[in-house]
Amino acid sequence: MIAEADLQEYLDEIRQEVCSRCVERPPAGPPCGPLGKPCGIELHLPQLVQSVREVHSDLIAPYLACNRGHVCTTCSYLDSEHCPCPMDTLAVLLIEAVETVDRRRAHRDSGRRLTAALPGSGRPDMAEIVHAFEDAVGTWTGCDWPTVFGRSALNLQDWTAGEAETKAVETAGIEKGVEWEAAAKWLTEVELRAEKAEAEAALAVAAANAGAWPEAVKHARRAWSLEFNTGRPLRHHPPTWQRLYEVIEVTGKVQLDPDTRIQLCMHES
Repeated sequence: MIAEADLQEYLDEIRQEVCSRCVERPPAGPPCGPLGKPCGIELHLPQLVQSVREVHSDLIAPYLACNRGHVCTTCSYLDSEHCPCPMDTLAVLLIEAVETVDRRRAHRDSGRRLTAALPGSGRPDMAEIVHAFEDAVGTWTGCDWPTVFGRSALNLQDWTAGEAETKAVETAGIEKGVEWEAAAKWLTEVELRAEKAEAEAALAVAAANAGAWPEAVKHARRAWSLEFNTGRPLRHHPPTWQRLYEVIEVTGKVQLDPDTRIQLCMHES
């Protein structure tokens, strides 16, 4: 059974990535049920999520088969004229939304294991730092903001480099293929920056835990700079690593003695 809090995270992602693209969504929806339009997401959210989570495939067919076994057989709309299931027309988007949440949660769990393993993570001076890190980890992995890329004004929001590379292959030999090739390179750079930023943030937390505050500030600043230099904070709110940097900087200054504080100021300059 999926916990209610977890279901809300899935629903929020589905609302953003699936419902926003549903052509059957009535005005002012979602929710759509109260507006007279039955919706499979609203009727069967736990079963839909579970059916996606049980499959890991590059093909769509296994997901559809699992969905029919988990959801369709118990749905009161089975064999009716109007099927409310999003897996009929929005399967790819729904699958990606669920798997995006699962990847994000896996990142968060990894971050929590990292902080739990630190011997001083329970110290009062570490509490806000740990909280800031655990809140941020896994929330930025690539381009999650609208773009107007190239002559075709490609919107690369939520595209991965791998997906863009596939698109480049599909459109090879025409002008748009060149644009998708450039988009794939750009998305690769964004994903590498996100990965490096998360690694720098983890190093910042470890350094803070060890009382190495100048090092902690340096790594936290790098994490925030890697994100800021993509332009992401100007288009996506809230930023991921700004708060961790600010918390570590403030906490470090409080913890350091006057001589070391001077050292930190010189280090920052």
